[in-house]
Amino acid sequence: MPKAYKILTTPYCKNSLLRLDDFLARKYSKQHALDNRCMLQEKIQSVLPTQPRIAPVSSRLIDLGISDYRQWAIDDHNIVFYKINDEDAVVHLLLVMDSRQSIQKLLFELL
Repeated sequence: MPKAYKILTTPYCKNSLLRLDDFLARKYSKQHALDNRCMLQEKIQSVLPTQPRIAPVSSRLIDLGISDYRQWAIDDHNIVFYKINDEDAVVHLLLVMDSRQSIQKLLFELL
């Protein structure tokens, strides 16, 4: 049985989730934003602990000089950026975003 990794959500990820909620609530509805958040949490908790290498290293972030984060396209619009720490068996969630959002703008606002 594969080793289960612990999922840790960084403060940046928490802020990006709030921005994603706001983006979806304005574009669609608050209920859509809530449904999306629930789906994301369920998918992350059900997949990443046992399959942390499900996603490749992010080419989007490499272009910004960040080379050790993975980019997981959960569905057509939701993207999760995360880093694996094998030594401690931890997955650090960096960012969650909608593919229609600007990653440069989001990172600038969060950092």
